[in-house]
Amino acid sequence: MGYELFRQRRFTELWSANLVLNLGLVMLMLGVSWEMTSLTSSPVLVSMVQTVISLPFVFLSIPVGVASDRRGPRTLLLASQVWMLLVTGFMAVVALTGGWDFTPTLLLATMSLVGVGLVVQQSAWKPFLHDFVPEDKLVAAISFNSLSNKISQTLGPVLGGYLMGLAGAAVVLFTRALSHVVMIVALLHLTRKRMTDEVAAERVSAKRSLRDGWRVLRRTPQLYGPMIRCALLMGPCAGVLALLPLEAKENVQTGAIGYGGLLTALGIGTTAGASLMPVLQRHLRLNPMATVAVAGFSLAALGISRWDSMLLDASFLLVFGFCWSVLSVSHQFAVQTQAPAEMRGLMTSIYALVMQGSMAVGSFGFGVLAQQVSVSRSILTAAFVAMSGLLVVRRYPMPESVATASAG
Repeated sequence: MGYELFRQRRFTELWSANLVLNLGLVMLMLGVSWEMTSLTSSPVLVSMVQTVISLPFVFLSIPVGVASDRRGPRTLLLASQVWMLLVTGFMAVVALTGGWDFTPTLLLATMSLVGVGLVVQQSAWKPFLHDFVPEDKLVAAISFNSLSNKISQTLGPVLGGYLMGLAGAAVVLFTRALSHVVMIVALLHLTRKRMTDEVAAERVSAKRSLRDGWRVLRRTPQLYGPMIRCALLMGPCAGVLALLPLEAKENVQTGAIGYGGLLTALGIGTTAGASLMPVLQRHLRLNPMATVAVAGFSLAALGISRWDSMLLDASFLLVFGFCWSVLSVSHQFAVQTQAPAEMRGLMTSIYALVMQGSMAVGSFGFGVLAQQVSVSRSILTAAFVAMSGLLVVRRYPMPESVATASAG
């Protein structure tokens, strides 16, 4: 079922380092999002935390993807970790020496720098991971990679909320900085022991132009179809997540611990989805499973918008997270298996551009809508937008197997 991947030491080392890294990111996002609700009551500014994280993907994903194909992902991964270590270290020092006195503008500016590092990290990470596993284990590898993120979404809010209440934002920020150190050590260790001349030569020889990549993309509905479906999912998803702090504070009327509890419920759902994907793939076809997940995701968002109850919202977030994981793994599997090997970094980056661009537009757009109407009505609108994804499932089905076509 794919679990034998953990018998490979290099996969286990990377997975563990990625778990620590994701845990630090979840704690960082919780701390910053909640502090923003203390700095301002504007739904637009609160939702902009997600927007500024996603916006750099719009401008940098394609250049980073080309660089990944030509220079190899290891160098880019290391650069991204050093960059984010410096940014979060700076934020931690400011918080430790002067208290949390960021203005909304300064806070958003520093988070946008974190977003720049995430562009490089995510664009290089998936091709880097792809090199380690055979094609028949790819769904399992993607699922386990996603699982580390989902476990972080379960544990991160609890740990982050506890540390915020116990010692303030500085400890959360220093924890995030430490997570970068862990990943840097893992990458350096793996590079010394595992990098081969064959892999390096393959990366250097990847000189396909952006024009060739665009030609391949527009002629391959198996590639651009999942990206369209991803956009219809991630825009509403980002809107719900960006407005969740206000949903917790204004509608559910809970504090930071309650907000952390809602995020924990979301994390449990996403963890369950990522954990079960290798099993589900063995017994169910990917396309019908993804279709049901779209419907479940939309209905869960609808429930969050209609009932302002801690218990009910947590229950809906469990379903929301489970369906989100199933769809996320499905989309990534489709793009990585249908992309030509020599263009995998570029196609992965285009996918990241679509995903994060949709999140930037969604978080900002639904934040503006919430300011004009209400948080509940904005989340309700997001539910209906997500439901529109059902209209394209027949036109752009998920692939059930690995592509055999090449770029030529």
